[in-house]
Amino acid sequence: MERYAIINGSDVINVIEYESQPSNPPPGFDSPIIAVQSDVASPGWRYENGAFVDTTPPPLPAPPMATLTDMILADPVELAKLKLALGL
Repeated sequence: MERYAIINGSDVINVIEYESQPSNPPPGFDSPIIAVQSDVASPGWRYENGAFVDTTPPPLPAPPMATLTDMILADPVELAKLKLALGL
């Protein structure tokens, strides 16, 4: 079995496994939909100039972890508790 991207225009709309290269359009689809062999493409990708392009945005970086000092200084109640505990 080989994996084929089902493409409408330049959008990958599905991925299907076939025993051999299907016709274009593939069985059950109308023109202009085509099937192109790909081991990596996924729905939402694009097929441009004979290459698959992942259009998924990269994940956002995790926000930096706040230190205990940052958390205390950001909260007036916690800062007052610390000052009281330190006798300030």
